[in-house]
Amino acid sequence: MGTFASISIAVSVDRQRARVAIQRCRDSLEADERRFSHFDPGSEISRSLRREVIAAEAQQEIDQVMRACRSLEEESGGVFRATDPRTGRIDTAGYVKGYAIRKAAEAIRNEGVHDFLLSVGGDTTCSGAPNQRRPWRVAVADPLRPRAIAALLEVHDGAVATAGVTQRGEHIWRSGDHGSSEHLSWTVTGPDIALADAFSTIGFAMGPKGISWVNGHEGYASLVVMRDGSLTGDSMLLRAS
Repeated sequence: MGTFASISIAVSVDRQRARVAIQRCRDSLEADERRFSHFDPGSEISRSLRREVIAAEAQQEIDQVMRACRSLEEESGGVFRATDPRTGRIDTAGYVKGYAIRKAAEAIRNEGVHDFLLSVGGDTTCSGAPNQRRPWRVAVADPLRPRAIAALLEVHDGAVATAGVTQRGEHIWRSGDHGSSEHLSWTVTGPDIALADAFSTIGFAMGPKGISWVNGHEGYASLVVMRDGSLTGDSMLLRAS
């Protein structure tokens, strides 16, 4: 995935339990990097795409991720791409980061830690709360001003994912007539980080029609930063920000 990760854990959690949970999270992310990296010719997905024989368990998980990508491509009318349009090769990058975050969060929960925030490459999943007074707060970066915040969202047991120009420059193919250059970043909130991550990419690529497309999925909503610095999207998120 070639990115950074950070974890915040509520101070009420036992320190040793927290250390173990953090290590399990790291192990999970590193394992998925080895399995799903398209940049590493030795990764299991790279070997699978070359039709080399890999462990059955690895192939089953890769097939599962590919099915999810194809489903998103079909549901979005081809806006989400399960293949690279330049090469025709299968490309899981639009889904696999969120999928890996979901698995890493589950690894943390499996160690008995339920109050945490995990952020990987700017996409975040939250569980529980940092304390009894308030939920987790997730900042949406301002793509126009480095280190500035466009919005601050309060999240309890949910996910926040952003696509656009903030983390890696503009790297999303805008979908023909759907695309609009008037928006710079597209944030999606929802219960599942894997889908929120994919939906943010789809929304960004769709442009204005993406707001209603995302909102058509129960529990998911969009917050969009426009080129002039204004915000648009779901009314509840606009009020919360």
